Amino acid sequence: MRIGASPRFLYANGDHSLRIYREVIIPRGEFGDIPLGVHDARVQAAQLLELAATTRQAGFDFFMIGDSHAVPHANAFAPTPTLARLLAATGEMPVGLFYLAPFHHPVIAAEQVGTLAAFAPEPLTLILGNGDVSSQFAAFGIPKGSRGRRTEEQIQLIRGLLAGEQVSHDGFHTLSQVRINPVPRVPTPIWLAATRGAAVERAGRLADGWEASPGSPPDELVEQLALYRRACAASGRAPNPVLRRDIFVAGTDDEAWAAVEPILTAGYRGFGQARETMLVGSAATVIERLRFYRHLGFDFVLVRHIVGEHQLILDSTRRIGDEVIPAIRDI
Repeated sequence: MRIGASPRFLYANGDHSLRIYREVIIPRGEFGDIPLGVHDARVQAAQLLELAATTRQAGFDFFMIGDSHAVPHANAFAPTPTLARLLAATGEMPVGLFYLAPFHHPVIAAEQVGTLAAFAPEPLTLILGNGDVSSQFAAFGIPKGSRGRRTEEQIQLIRGLLAGEQVSHDGFHTLSQVRINPVPRVPTPIWLAATRGAAVERAGRLADGWEASPGSPPDELVEQLALYRRACAASGRAPNPVLRRDIFVAGTDDEAWAAVEPILTAGYRGFGQARETMLVGSAATVIERLRFYRHLGFDFVLVRHIVGEHQLILDSTRRIGDEVIPAIRDI
């Protein structure tokens, strides 16, 4: 089993951050990230660099940077320049870039990926998602109901551009005989992050991988994985399911939950009370849970730390490297 890191990229920018998150994001029931950690953006950037280096040293297989837009209450680190800077710390560890597809122009997105691919270990993975937060769609003047169709268009246009094709298209974006350079020397895998039926089916039909939601409980994962595999078979694609889970590994189960419970109480991601979706506990407990997910059919898991305190994240990352990764390599 392989394990990758999807580190925190949305940070508090003041004492108001958590209050606004709890008053605005949680009541809407949308997928939002609780802003935690120190408030200074330069300190946050330095901590992210240290975490990237620690993740590499711990022996992780993958490192991904996420995406968010028009966030008034938190520091949202843009993925492209963030990953470009972090490449110096991640070294030869494979990396990925997550874009909320409706908010990106396909030509600019392809150019950014093509450029990063020249600096990153090959291949650079691109993950696309639909987005969920209504205020972000309003900020861009994009109808939220169009997000699935926009993502479908994006994956097709970006794939063609990254393959060096001359692309013309008339849809949400109008392109006329567009070609980009540089293009990746090694083809760019494109995954889709998907939670619900139509989106999961789209991943099997169009993408090179499916990234499951961190909030999907095991019974839903079984149904989604079956749907994904059927869509892959119908499209002639090899299945590549990627599990997303929230994680915190401490010396004991009690120590781990003592650190996590206050964050769940604050409304972490809107689904934090679903304990069965999380990898929280001692290394032995987390290994047992990963064995369970491997039995379900996932051999690649992307983990993201629940806690916001930098030292706790580093300690957990090192425990994963010292105790968890060696135990799951051959399962």
